[in-house]
Amino acid sequence: MSALLASVATYTVVFTLLAATAEHLSQPGALARALAAHRVVAAPTPVAVLVIATEGVLAGTGIVALRAEGDQGLRTAVLLGSAVLLGLYAAYGLHLRSTGRSGPCGCSRLELPMTGWVVARAAVLAGLALVGLSLSGAVVGWERADTSLAVVLLASVTFATLLWHVPSAMYYPAGAADQTVGRPAPGTEGGRPG
Repeated sequence: MSALLASVATYTVVFTLLAATAEHLSQPGALARALAAHRVVAAPTPVAVLVIATEGVLAGTGIVALRAEGDQGLRTAVLLGSAVLLGLYAAYGLHLRSTGRSGPCGCSRLELPMTGWVVARAAVLAGLALVGLSLSGAVVGWERADTSLAVVLLASVTFATLLWHVPSAMYYPAGAADQTVGRPAPGTEGGRPG
């Protein structure tokens, strides 16, 4: 059971970092703009470049570590680095929320606000990295192309996708909730302003 738990946790973290890197590279200025709007860091563009590069290095190294047979040291380094990075994300988001600073989260191409869901996602991913780290010797690598690897890959892709979309799924702009269930928004009649 520990092999399944460690493997799903590790692969989920690596896949999520891969998705984050792809999102940031598809809209390179979004993170720098978000950091500038938060007014916490003095040099938002260099910090954004460093963050994106760190995500990319961790994701790429994580994939290499999962493909390498028996390279527990590299897996440990990736999981430790991921836990630190994701823990910093959670702490940064918590700081923004507690000081009342607003602005986009900068975590994807979408202009999502920094919500508690963004903080929760980062905290859950940091926790998964720690779970994978504590059990890193039990992680199923790609050298075992069998049913257990298929289960791990399916579960971790599912969890990574769900975790990635939680902030956007839980964010409803004004009136969107009423429109999604087929009812007109308040103050409208038949879908048109009244």
